[in-house]
Parts: sequence; structure tokens; C-alpha cells
Amino acid sequence: MKNFSLLLTLAVALFGLANRSQAASSNPVLDDYVIVAEALAKDDLAAAKKAASTLSEAATTEKLTSLANHASEIASSDSLDTAREHFKLASSEAGKLASGQDGYYVFTCPMAKAEWVQKTKKVQNPYMGQSMPGCGSLKNGKSGSKTMSMGGGCCG
Repeated sequence: MKNFSLLLTLAVALFGLANRSQAASSNPVLDDYVIVAEALAKDDLAAAKKAASTLSEAATTEKLTSLANHASEIASSDSLDTAREHFKLASSEAGKLASGQDGYYVFTCPMAKAEWVQKTKKVQNPYMGQSMPGCGSLKNGKSGSKTMSMGGGCCG
């Protein structure tokens, strides 16, 4: 009986872990977009371009033409500034995709006058990069909360 109880406890725990991993939404296009955002936040143009190429392919497959085109422009950018300008346009499309999906958070940067999507609540600003990584605020989350400061920088 003791073994059965232990086995049942283990099964319940594993079921809970499986449900938790399923609860965290995953959207392959948004996940590719987030990789671009993370690379820009690190000022890594080469990584941003590579990730944007993957994003462009995924968005094309999903018939998200506008996002695919913007990602393609990021992939062919010759500077971080150019990549970030195209990223603003891609972010507009990504924000629509992320709307209402658990696990994705929309942030806003008052300095860049732009938004972006992340999978974490810690600000990683792709527009300001390493010069102001904490600049930004959470626009919404799972709860649809109003804008709130999340981490200092230019607007914290």
C-alpha cells in the first residue's frame, strides 16, 4: 500500500509538471521573433540577422506575409540601427500575434516609441540594447494588467 501511495504521488507530480509545461504557450513564430529581440537587446547584429532569417521562413510558412517581409529586412540589415527600425514594424505584427496568449508579454519603450514581445517579465530592451537594457515597461501580461514599471532604466 505504501508503494502504491508513493507511485500515485509521483504520477500526480509528473502530471502537474506536464500540465505546467503545456500551460506555458508556445508559438513557433513568436518564439523565433523573441530570439531576434534577445539578440538586439544584446547588440548582436549577426545573431539578430540569423534569427530574423529563421523568423522570415516561419512567418512565410504561417502566411504571415507582413511579418515575414519585416523579418527579411532585419536579416539583410547592415547596422543595428537599421535592424531596429525594421524590428519596430515586425513588433507591431508580433504584438497582434501575442495578444491574449499566455507566456508572452508586451513591453513598451518610451524612448523608441515602440513595443516588443518577450517571454519573460524582466525588461530586455531590443531598441536601446546594452546602453539601456532596463528601459521599458510591461504593457500587458496574462492578466491584461495596465502598464506598470518593470525594472528601471529610462522609465522605471
